[in-house]
Amino acid sequence: MLEKVIDILDGYTEVNRADIKADSLLVEDLGLNSVSYFSIVFDLEEALGVELPEDDTPKLRTVGDLVAYLEKAV
Repeated sequence: MLEKVIDILDGYTEVNRADIKADSLLVEDLGLNSVSYFSIVFDLEEALGVELPEDDTPKLRTVGDLVAYLEKAV
C-alpha cells in the first residue's frame, strides 16, 4: 500500500520520490496544499475503490497515517 500511495503522491510533489517516507508530513514535508491534497484523495479513492470521508482527512497528517487508514478501509 505504501508504494501505491507514493506512486500517487509523486505526481503532486516536487520532493524526490526516494525521499517520500511513511513519516513524511503531507503539508510540511511534501508541500501539498488543500487543492493537491484533495486531488490525491480522489486519485486514491479511484485507484483503490474506497471512500475517504471528508471528516477523516484532516486527521491524516503523514504518509503513514494515509497508508494505515487506507489499509483499514480496503
